[in-house]
Amino acid sequence: MVSAILKESAKALVSVLTLAISLGAAIAQSADDYPTRPITIVVPYPPGGPPDVIARLFSVPLAKELGRTIIVENRPGAATTLATSHVARAAADGYTLLAVEPSLVVTPHTIAQIGFDPIKDFRPVGLWGRTYHTLGVAMNVPAKTVGELIKLASLKPDTVKIGHSGVGTPPFLSALSFIQATGADIQLVPYRGTALVVNDVVGGHVSGVFTGPSTTANLASQDKLKILGVTGYKRLAAIPDVPTFLESGIKMEGVNNGIWFGVVAPAATPEPIVSKLNAAIRKAAQDQEIIRKLEAQGIEAVATTPAEMGKQIASEFAHWRDALAKAGVKPSN
Repeated sequence: MVSAILKESAKALVSVLTLAISLGAAIAQSADDYPTRPITIVVPYPPGGPPDVIARLFSVPLAKELGRTIIVENRPGAATTLATSHVARAAADGYTLLAVEPSLVVTPHTIAQIGFDPIKDFRPVGLWGRTYHTLGVAMNVPAKTVGELIKLASLKPDTVKIGHSGVGTPPFLSALSFIQATGADIQLVPYRGTALVVNDVVGGHVSGVFTGPSTTANLASQDKLKILGVTGYKRLAAIPDVPTFLESGIKMEGVNNGIWFGVVAPAATPEPIVSKLNAAIRKAAQDQEIIRKLEAQGIEAVATTPAEMGKQIASEFAHWRDALAKAGVKPSN
């Protein structure tokens, strides 16, 4: 009887091993053949914004490299959680990807019960772009440098006001980081969009705004606002006379290296498929036409490994959790 049981156990073990080998071979084969059909990159914003622009620009060289059509699908709504939850639940086969930026790691700290975990539910594919924020201030603000603005805020509390496009959005994050880095007595004023803030800065109705150089550089050249600083580790070629905040001794945690953009896949996506996607993105990031078109939008083409992107996601998730809590921001329904 014992012998019979052992024989049956051995047969069962062989069956399990055979199945495992077959599944492994199938996965390897699927990765080798991947892709066999169109790939969809879901963008959690309407057309026209940086995440959408980058995805559409990269879709052309990616389609050429991978040999399949790349579909860019806009799924705005619910502060990016609609699209993000959709991709988190999608099949982990490399055919549904998500274009992401800092909202991926910020939203869990501003909205309750979002339906996904940015660390556990996604597998990083790689960063593919980065932009920087300038601090543009109204012409009627009596400050020509960041230092003078901070001094003005201390001498006249509640008079310096920075507008932003909503709690958790990049303009808000940059403004919050600036305030926490300097201790400046500055009010944050919410608007329904960055364009509305910029209009009020130009009109002298609000002190300043953090936004991309593609917007502020043009207005500064027309003497409609002043640019006091820029995030990043080096000055921008478009505005060489504007110092970085780091040059002014201001270390803006979370945005020191600009606002990042990248791609993630559902968590269980096989490593060979992620590697193939990452290699295609890295090659596209070196395409001179892509570099030129992104630069025209104030965006820098970048390329990282999945591991490097994963490290940044984990680091910023923890940073914004603490920074937002310190500012009194709590997840709301």
